[in-house]
Amino acid sequence: MIGYIHKYDGEYLYIVAKYPFSGELARKEITQCEIRLDDGRHISVDQRKKIYATMRDISLYTGHTPDEVKALMKYDFIAKSGHDYFSLSDTDMTTANQFLNFLIDFCIEFDIPCADSLLERSPDIARYLYKCLVEKKCCITGKKAELHHVDAVGRGRNRKDIIHKGMRVLPLCREMHTLAHNMGRDSFCEKYHIFGIKLDTYLCGIWKVRAE
Repeated sequence: MIGYIHKYDGEYLYIVAKYPFSGELARKEITQCEIRLDDGRHISVDQRKKIYATMRDISLYTGHTPDEVKALMKYDFIAKSGHDYFSLSDTDMTTANQFLNFLIDFCIEFDIPCADSLLERSPDIARYLYKCLVEKKCCITGKKAELHHVDAVGRGRNRKDIIHKGMRVLPLCREMHTLAHNMGRDSFCEKYHIFGIKLDTYLCGIWKVRAE
């Protein structure tokens, strides 16, 4: 999503941004957002490499040519975000990251097999982990996920009765879930460079655990 600076009074920066997904704000209880100012930096070699690798994976899975995938995904991104048309040859770093996030979300949602881990490609790990929780996909392997509690539930407590909202979790396949318990929380998260995401009401509904 792209916004524009409306004014700055010396202390507060006022941003105006078109946001067509009003229901998402209430459903996910969104009250904060991250603002990144475009400092004029152009797309990096690493960003471009990850974007084209992800589009190539989509092309191989769907049967569309790379050029068709590039055009379709760019126009879909523009339509949904309200972003102006851009070129991957000289766009800014912020747009490149937003488009890469969009491609990664698409791959997670539609089970697109990728040549390497989307976790390694993601420019925003928190966003990636949240999307994996929404789609119930393992954040490491992409397989069907189970809910792994980073914040220990504790022995003798019934997981169906406890309040899960606010607890930190990760979506892990059975293999990774077992490994996480065997290695221990800190060692596992450090190995894969991940961290727990707090369950909100929306995620509690998806995983069918108590929010209140």
